[in-house]
Amino acid sequence: MSAADTGVAFGYEPPAGLGERRIWILSGGSHRTGLLTASQRKRLVSAVLDVQSEPQTRLVLLGVDVDGLRPAGRSALRERIGFLPSDGGLLSSLNAWENIVLPIGFHRPRSQHEVADRVYAMLAALGADAGAFLAKLPERMSPYEKKLTGYVRIALEKPDLVLAEDLQGGLDPGERDAADRIPAAYLESCPGGTFVQLEIASAP
Repeated sequence: MSAADTGVAFGYEPPAGLGERRIWILSGGSHRTGLLTASQRKRLVSAVLDVQSEPQTRLVLLGVDVDGLRPAGRSALRERIGFLPSDGGLLSSLNAWENIVLPIGFHRPRSQHEVADRVYAMLAALGADAGAFLAKLPERMSPYEKKLTGYVRIALEKPDLVLAEDLQGGLDPGERDAADRIPAAYLESCPGGTFVQLEIASAP
């Protein structure tokens, strides 16, 4: 890690000649990339989730250049990063509550009973009726509700960095307004965190 990397939450330097643009986002706040092609975003997300840069590329996550990290270091860094897929990344057989608490139930089952108040508070802050919402299966959810479920699931872990894929994709105007509140809700619960929306670049 160099001194130049320490304040960088999310940095990506692609190989020369591919026509891709460099991404360099400092720690803190809410950001939109707006620089990605669909194929670049897919590869970049894969690299982040693996905490492994592609050949001839550079990937910096939370001030750490991932090249040269040992497996334990990769695992520790990955635990500090939340990823919100465009479809929420839900299991179709589980309702919203079950999808939200699944990671905690798997990794920290003893703390599962403590999360209900936090889940209800997060949903209330984002204008959702928790009583009706939490019992829904994904097939009954709107596109926004799927994203909201995925967001609450990762927000419970209080990650230092959140990457959100196409946060407003597939939403109607009212849902887009609701989705716009998610980054602020994250920063309120994680004041030192960084929220990055990975968007596809607009056609010229």
